[in-house]
Amino acid sequence: MLYKNLNIITKVSANLLCKLLGQPSVSNLESQLHDKHVQIQQIEEQEKALYRVISKIRASLELETIFRTATKETCKLLRVERIAVYRFYENWGGEFVSDFEFAETGWDDVDTLGKNTVWNDSYLQEHQGGRYRNNETLVASDVYTIGLSQCHLEILEQFHIRAYATAPIFVGKKLWGVLAAYQHSQPHEWKKLEIQFLSQIATQLGFAVKQAEFLAQAEQKAAELYKANQQQNILFNLVAEIRESLNLDTLFKTTAREIRKALRSDRVSIFRFDPESNYTSGEFVCENVLPDYDSTIAIKVKDDCFGEKYAVAYHQGRIQVLSDVYQAGLKDCHLQLLEQFEIKAQIVAPLMKGKTLWGLLCVHQCRCPRKWKTSEIQFIRQLGAQFNVALEHSELLEQSRSQANQLAQANHALEVANSQLEKISKLDALTQIANRHCFDKFLEQEWNRLRLTGNYLSLVIFDIDYFKDYNDSYGHLAGDECLIQVARAAQAVLKRPTDLLARYGGEEFIVILPNTSESGAIKLTRLIQNSIQELKIPHKKKKNFQYFVTVSLGVATQKPTAKSSPQDLINTADKALYKAKEQGRNRWVCAAKL
Repeated sequence: MLYKNLNIITKVSANLLCKLLGQPSVSNLESQLHDKHVQIQQIEEQEKALYRVISKIRASLELETIFRTATKETCKLLRVERIAVYRFYENWGGEFVSDFEFAETGWDDVDTLGKNTVWNDSYLQEHQGGRYRNNETLVASDVYTIGLSQCHLEILEQFHIRAYATAPIFVGKKLWGVLAAYQHSQPHEWKKLEIQFLSQIATQLGFAVKQAEFLAQAEQKAAELYKANQQQNILFNLVAEIRESLNLDTLFKTTAREIRKALRSDRVSIFRFDPESNYTSGEFVCENVLPDYDSTIAIKVKDDCFGEKYAVAYHQGRIQVLSDVYQAGLKDCHLQLLEQFEIKAQIVAPLMKGKTLWGLLCVHQCRCPRKWKTSEIQFIRQLGAQFNVALEHSELLEQSRSQANQLAQANHALEVANSQLEKISKLDALTQIANRHCFDKFLEQEWNRLRLTGNYLSLVIFDIDYFKDYNDSYGHLAGDECLIQVARAAQAVLKRPTDLLARYGGEEFIVILPNTSESGAIKLTRLIQNSIQELKIPHKKKKNFQYFVTVSLGVATQKPTAKSSPQDLINTADKALYKAKEQGRNRWVCAAKL
């Protein structure tokens, strides 16, 4: 009692002395210290929440899944009623993307900002993104107290918006959109940490969009390489045909057929000039045409202005490309000639016999105008060159070998590109085992196959025990290394090429075991558990006692049927996993024994 009284007297005396000296009192300092401690705790909690959201974002390659995950998790963590994503158009108008939105129960049936609602804000359009271009946030605790115009208020009232906080989404240096948090039922005083968290999520979404764009570009490049490879194969076959045959009629028919098939055009014809006409007349000697359009074979064509206006350009190797004959500024006589053959667009390449313009290779689009691609024009240019070789047979061997070499290089480039794309799309970037997308496709494939054969399909789901504590103790870099070692140890257990180990998400892994009974699955489960224990990765738990990293495992076995689904098997294995956790972790549970 005496000590307590002395402590009070000392504290009062200290406060009086601080007051006389003009310094903060002891009580004020204690209060400031407590507030600072609370703030540090909030920052730590926010960082952990951000890491969880980022981990879930990075677990997927699909943009819709990434945004749905991010908006849902952000909505829960900020305890707001709706998170929406606004995407800008080229003209700085924009729309709310329904597939990316998440709303809490009770507000998901209200007029949503989704359904791809177009919201063209005149201010944003006039200022090309406004303050968002400067990476600034916009916050309103109560829309009725910040001086908004009546028309702006009416739009907000339409969607029952009472408070909002928004942060820009940048893809590289480009302003892509806005991540918005909304409160419907009442005003909301936005904390600095909440705004900071929203901005961090918006930044991660920008990275995800950039990654999706890179993947789309890779897929587009692969498609272009595949198409180029098809054209190169056709080119190679034609070169071989030209080299092996001296029959021009056969070469004409083969060329016309393969070009029309490759370009999916309406007609491909070969036109030959009359030798003594000075390029004013000739006829079509070969064609391949769809049955909807008239034939051009043996029709005599006379064009007095061709030799004067076009022959010189064709002599120089020029190719005529018309996407729309009515927009090309042609003379009426020339246009009437094209109309005679129902031509709306065309590519025309010269066919040379030595230094003489022998004829023309013509690709016609008759149904409608067509914008020709650079690769298509280049394809015709290459074929024209090879056809010239057929007409001047002495140069055949040299040019054939050159084309064969180019084809081999194109095939090699395509194989490398396809291999890289295949690896990127199927592997988890961190652990280098199969990713979730690859797992989903393989499980669906094996389920359908085994449903027909009537054999067993087993799943083993496992995750690392107390992995959050591990990350907190050793840091995320050590956590990543732990995931890598666990993946390697589990992969080493699998001996059959039909078995698949995949990262299912975060610290969770899953194994697909086709044609494997329950006993076989249990045997392999024990091997996985032992292989990870033998790593002896140190793991200090809460009481600073030395342990090693362990895993909990769930096993499920089923014969696939038409009345069940792969998700049923996943759910069963997942329940077994959580039973193992409930029983104390570092153990396995078989679904049949639940």
